[in-house]
Amino acid sequence: MVLLEDILDIGRLKEYLNLIIKMNAKKKNLIGWVSAKDIQRRKLLEISDKYSPAMTQAILLESVCEQLPIFIKPGQIFAGTEEDAFSASYALINPAFRIEGFQGYNDEMAFYDDVKPGSKIADIKVTEQMIEDNRKFWSRHPSVVKIRDIYKETGNQTKEAVYFVERVTGHTIPGFDGALEKGLEYIITKLKEQKKRISTKRDYLNAMIKTAQATIILAERYSKLAWQKYEQEDDLIRKEELRLIAITCHKVPRKGAENLYEALQSYILLWQVMNLEQLPNPYAFSVGNLDRIMQPYYKRNKISKKLAVQLIRHFLAFFEVGDRDWAISQDIMVGGSDIKGNDLSNDMTYIILEAYYQSNRPQPNFSVKMHTHTPFKFYQAISKFMFNFGHSSPSFFNDIVVFSALKKKGIAKEDLKDYAIAGCQEPLIKGKETGNTTNSWLNLAKVLELSLNNGYSLITGKKLAPSYKELGLKENLFGSFAEIKRVFYSYLDYFIKKMVDAANKCTKALSLLPVPFASYFMGGGETGIDMRDYTDGLGTKYNASGCLIHGLGTTADSLTVIKYLFDSGSKLKFSLDDLITALKRNFEGFEELQNIIQKVPKYGNNISYADKEVEELLKVVSEKINQQKNPFGKNFAADWSSPSTNLLYGYWTGVTPDGRKAREGLSFGLDPTPGRATNGLLTRILSQSKLDYEIITGGSAVAMSISPQSVKGLNLKEKAQYLKDIISAVFSYNSVAEGKGLGYVYFNVFSYEQLLDVAEHPEKYPYPVIVRIHGQYGDARKLSPDILKNDIIPRLDPESVSF
Repeated sequence: MVLLEDILDIGRLKEYLNLIIKMNAKKKNLIGWVSAKDIQRRKLLEISDKYSPAMTQAILLESVCEQLPIFIKPGQIFAGTEEDAFSASYALINPAFRIEGFQGYNDEMAFYDDVKPGSKIADIKVTEQMIEDNRKFWSRHPSVVKIRDIYKETGNQTKEAVYFVERVTGHTIPGFDGALEKGLEYIITKLKEQKKRISTKRDYLNAMIKTAQATIILAERYSKLAWQKYEQEDDLIRKEELRLIAITCHKVPRKGAENLYEALQSYILLWQVMNLEQLPNPYAFSVGNLDRIMQPYYKRNKISKKLAVQLIRHFLAFFEVGDRDWAISQDIMVGGSDIKGNDLSNDMTYIILEAYYQSNRPQPNFSVKMHTHTPFKFYQAISKFMFNFGHSSPSFFNDIVVFSALKKKGIAKEDLKDYAIAGCQEPLIKGKETGNTTNSWLNLAKVLELSLNNGYSLITGKKLAPSYKELGLKENLFGSFAEIKRVFYSYLDYFIKKMVDAANKCTKALSLLPVPFASYFMGGGETGIDMRDYTDGLGTKYNASGCLIHGLGTTADSLTVIKYLFDSGSKLKFSLDDLITALKRNFEGFEELQNIIQKVPKYGNNISYADKEVEELLKVVSEKINQQKNPFGKNFAADWSSPSTNLLYGYWTGVTPDGRKAREGLSFGLDPTPGRATNGLLTRILSQSKLDYEIITGGSAVAMSISPQSVKGLNLKEKAQYLKDIISAVFSYNSVAEGKGLGYVYFNVFSYEQLLDVAEHPEKYPYPVIVRIHGQYGDARKLSPDILKNDIIPRLDPESVSF
């Protein structure tokens, strides 16, 4: 038997990764998806409406797997790519993104603008005719028509970002474990048996079978290609690598994997097909606990840890798409505990941590699960890289708090340990939950603006909501702070209803595009029900819809200022009417009032006067969202995060009572507004610890930074202890709260001055400077200036975010 170590040389694998990075940097025009859509278009014209929607989708996926040009690049030791699923400009944080260009809604066909006529994929030339034929053809698809109609209905409410809705193509964590272990032939056999048990689902189960067969076809094509390259290759070492690829792709995912290399290759091909099924731009598929998934295969046929690290590095390189140095929300996790607090880390945990240390690339995102018994060597493995300038740092999740929130959401005790992060920070159960996590987005600050102005926008002057009279509110509304809050919550109820209605229509529109391949790995193989089908029971064990809520700090501080005006009574010469007039004038002529506002206590300083409004706002809004129902009859999940959309929604929000100017960004996630929390990070943590994390069922966002000076001169053990002390403080591991601190945090280990220099002089930095953008990574040298200078750098405020 030939050993992997006899074929794969560690030094050579490292050199290959440098080659792959260089090749990716040159690939600026991602066009494989255009070819795939054209293949689907031609097949759909051929078969018309002969088949059910599920079988139609299966046939289209099969045609792509059969016909899409494939390649094995020099240096690749695994066959497969994600490139054909994504367009060049996808995701808000791409380098060309500008806040002022945001319109608050999606153009379903906008990605065709990314494609330049004359581009080639293999021997296929992308012509202007091909682009337009596909744009026109797919723009008539019923799902696209429905989405377009939804945005027409919401009109200026979504254009001015009072709320936003979308059909979510991804945001799931597939359960590939069974396919890795047993293979697709075994699954096909089981599905055929299942047809006898649930005969009413024969057609859908047949669609699943066809997608599994399509995956085997794609794997065989890669096997044949590798053999062709083997015959043409002169380098004897490369010949053996290509032979390994050929033999492995003939085996997996058709059969079960027997070692780490085979398991990784099988996973890549399954992932590629899952993406192809939902192109273009499937968003936020995530892997889950890669260490737990791969540990059995590492143990079964052990290889050296050094080789395992390089295999994982090549696996991570698969998730890099062309020259994209910004995120597409694919997350990998390691670490964590069971519900009794027992640590579940293993050999692969530390192999993956070492791989991230050596690679330091913008993709894929990396998260770690923490708990009170996290081993010290885990902190050491993270500290080895996260304190190095320009290096990535993981997102940190507090198992204790996440378990509590998931139980509140209705997740069974036996499933808690299997939660993982989809996208940025949304905790879902691998293989069992369709979270639909970014189905809706809510702008609290804009709702407050409209509630203070009779439904009119301060940005455009347009009427975006009913007047007070139309809402049935009395004429003299602003006699007390309690009455103002009642008005605000009345408008909030109005917009939540509108938002949920539109979001549910998006969910229904998405159901017109069944995904039989992905659905199998989400429990659909047992039920025979598509994970998107809301009409026929539940295809997955858990279903929800997410709502990302924006502007907590901005809105709560604004309410605190209004409360202060009433509390001060005759001591102040300014009334609420004066404040409303000042807002309309952007505080011009009201500088004295603006100075008073700046002195009002703000959230993040552990001052109960201000923190009370944040606690109440979060509780009331979370409960309102969590009570909403989606088309599956399941609840929405309150998600207090804002992946740079705090800038976008701020751009469409007028002046707010907290003193924020018109079009400035809103506060981020659960964080105080930059510059407002001035008593140090520990007091800010105390403020944030007062929040009820149990009702934040969809996840949350908290950003902090660590000053590079804090770890200067420390050895690895001292850095690890420093990190452990920080995590213990943030997650309350050393207090009577026993881990009932914050649920999630990420750190940027930069000073304000360092990152500003990268922004202004990127040419000075030859290597990636990886920054955190919520749950995503980006290379600071290539990020949109709007994101870097207007969001990330201002939040490095040393008075409120920095250890």
